[in-house]
Amino acid sequence: MGEERWFIRNAEEWVAIAERLKQTPCPHCKIVGTLIRHGFLYGFDEGSPQRETARARRIFCSNRQARPGCGRTFSVWCADKIRRLSLTAGALWRFLQCAVADGILVAIRGLDCQLSDRTLQRIWKRFDQGQSKIRTALCGRCPPPALPPKLTAIPARQPAAQVLAHLQAAFPDVHCPIAAFQHSMHTFFV
Repeated sequence: MGEERWFIRNAEEWVAIAERLKQTPCPHCKIVGTLIRHGFLYGFDEGSPQRETARARRIFCSNRQARPGCGRTFSVWCADKIRRLSLTAGALWRFLQCAVADGILVAIRGLDCQLSDRTLQRIWKRFDQGQSKIRTALCGRCPPPALPPKLTAIPARQPAAQVLAHLQAAFPDVHCPIAAFQHSMHTFFV
């Protein structure tokens, strides 16, 4: 399987990780004492399309100057950022909720961002194709909830509505269930 992902919710969690780097084994070579900070990953968000924002922190397993590290890097992602998307987790959550409730075209028109219609349709398709992976991860956390009868009458959107309801049930008291999913499951949502 793939490597385990690291996610942080805030700056305090990053400080805690940074303070423990020398006691943390490298996820690739498992050697302790070789990890060092290695900068940021920058990207664009819907809130600041003209300016790059920090999306993740890089960590390097140092093999410089005869250190025993492997020389590879990995990222510690902000839980509210999604890999390969310029939408934050909160904006994606709002988009998916609107798409399930009102349809994809209404959700595209309602999302206040600079992305094209085609890009948002690709994001919906990416979510649609990843539903089984998401549901499998969520089933390990809590059983799927029963859907209200009004959502079961729309067969085309029923699977997506079930995924969002399951996500909400798994993380009931959070502002953004997608960010909570990424942080607790150590994997990207889509």
